[in-house]
Amino acid sequence: MSEPLSADERRVDAAIALVEEWLVRARSGATRADRRGAERLRGVVADDVGLAFAMRFVDRVVRPEDNRVAAAQLAALVSDGRLPGFLSPVDKLLLRAGARVAPLLPGLVMPLATRRMRRIVGHLVVDADQAAIRAYLRRRREEGFRLNVNLLGEAVLGKREADRRHAALLELLDQPEVDYVSVKVSAIVAQLNPWAFDDSLARVKDRLRPLFAKSVNTSPPTFVNLDMEEYHDLELTMSAFMALLDEPELHAVDAGIVLQTYLPDSFPALQRIVAWASQRHATVVAGRPGGRI
Repeated sequence: MSEPLSADERRVDAAIALVEEWLVRARSGATRADRRGAERLRGVVADDVGLAFAMRFVDRVVRPEDNRVAAAQLAALVSDGRLPGFLSPVDKLLLRAGARVAPLLPGLVMPLATRRMRRIVGHLVVDADQAAIRAYLRRRREEGFRLNVNLLGEAVLGKREADRRHAALLELLDQPEVDYVSVKVSAIVAQLNPWAFDDSLARVKDRLRPLFAKSVNTSPPTFVNLDMEEYHDLELTMSAFMALLDEPELHAVDAGIVLQTYLPDSFPALQRIVAWASQRHATVVAGRPGGRI
């Protein structure tokens, strides 16, 4: 006779059953186009090469307005290594050919390459133009989807670019169609130095504070989720997140933080976040409990 399940084992079984139910319901309502899109997305995110390639293509090849700059980036990207598995053999052949010809005929090749890549990953990436974002988000919301909006870009090196990204995020929070935004501190604060932790922490908090403050004053409130690009951002991001949301003005804010599960430090980091979040939610400030994490 098997021993009765413990309370923790019953919770695990219930969680697995709930996820299985979600998957069945999601598949039952999916169209053929949805299944094709999901398969393409799986090919992008399940392969480290595919995800890095898609991000670099959008950030370095699609973004530049000068075709010559974009052509040089395309040639460098293709010559950098193997092409991702989500591309078909025909797409790989065209990409290799385009990368060779693009530096010679950038005005001809680059519009074609950009158009083709938009057809492949266009359902994942939207033009940053406000009208385009609003139209896309409105359409997806009418279809029953809620989206996490993430401004593409890598860690910034200079203050000017950090200021531009920060201003773009503040504008994004003003859009009524946007109710969930992901933020990387390395994208809005330049020259973070883990050896100057206190100085870096103060600068990160100064940048994040207006974002969190604005998020609760939008209608409806916008959920801000802190993401991380690299391991050395973990302690800085966590410390800024907890310190800011302990401030009385931000005590009732609902917010999120990403922990990279493949890192050995993630579990103790999660334990810290859970303990802090539980205490914060149980603490009443100005008649209100702490927000949800």
